[in-house]
Amino acid sequence: MRNLACFGDDNYRLDLSPETVLVGPNNVGKSVMIGAYNFVRQFTFSGSWEFDTASYRWESIQNIAHRHDNHSPVEMGISLSGDYTGDLSVVFQDGRGSFKGSRDNVVREELRKGWYFAASRNEIPRQMQVGIHGLSTPWNQPLNPDGSNVVTYLLERYTSRDRNWDVAENWLKRVVPEFSILKSPLRGAQGSIETEHAKLGVDINLAYQGTGTQKVLSTIAALVFSPEGSTIIIEEPEIHLHPRSQEVLVDLFNLAVNEWGKQVIFTTHSWDMLLPFVSDIGTGTTRGKTHNKADPNNFRLVTFAQEGEKVAIRDFDLKEKDFVKVRTYFKQLWG
Repeated sequence: MRNLACFGDDNYRLDLSPETVLVGPNNVGKSVMIGAYNFVRQFTFSGSWEFDTASYRWESIQNIAHRHDNHSPVEMGISLSGDYTGDLSVVFQDGRGSFKGSRDNVVREELRKGWYFAASRNEIPRQMQVGIHGLSTPWNQPLNPDGSNVVTYLLERYTSRDRNWDVAENWLKRVVPEFSILKSPLRGAQGSIETEHAKLGVDINLAYQGTGTQKVLSTIAALVFSPEGSTIIIEEPEIHLHPRSQEVLVDLFNLAVNEWGKQVIFTTHSWDMLLPFVSDIGTGTTRGKTHNKADPNNFRLVTFAQEGEKVAIRDFDLKEKDFVKVRTYFKQLWG
């Protein structure tokens, strides 16, 4: 990436591992980096110069160019490795854009393995029209980035007797222990998913659940139901979640990467999302056997920081670091 938003006239690159955590204060480019990925993906599918990346509504090249300089080249690119291995890039300069790379079906199928979820998501509506839906435009993923169609998506998994339904249900119960079951109601409004309270035995529509529960549904659904080899990108998955539930979510990420063949990339501002990795990879207190541990060979922690007029993107190696060293570093990073 080059000359985009807070990124100036240098070539900025983010290397990714199967499990990658992006950390840094606000306004240092984490979401911009994800937005650039989303834009290249969107353009590959649609060929449209609409500057909507779900992360940002950029609207025009003047808005997204570094210092609003329309004469310097604005570059965004991604490197893919899978069924298709190669580079895709978009360049804007003097009001004109160009694309390099292939847009054939093999490339599109590789890009469809990328699922993105924005930090701020809509609440689940009480009722929703249920029907067959294909890959959404421009994101080309079954679940909308804002999570607004998660009930429809879950109902399709439920009615088709998806073999992973019990897995999704189990992880939701682990994140929210008060739940005993996730199900479609036998009566009542069509187009809803209900949960049953473990102690009270009362069915409650998900639209009436807490915000944290609603927002974590898309994350769980994406990790469980996406095909092997999928890349799941999530901005701030910890929003509205209790610290204990955040650790459960980390366990799910680790399992998805190490056993289900997924790639998980997420941004976070939460110390509670980082602590499990300090234990699993660093020299923190060892977590119990019930937890799914991070694999150091699959893991990367990347920090973003503004240094003068430049953004510094650095790997932070947790190996051989204890709690105090990590805490001291991130207190300085976050301010």
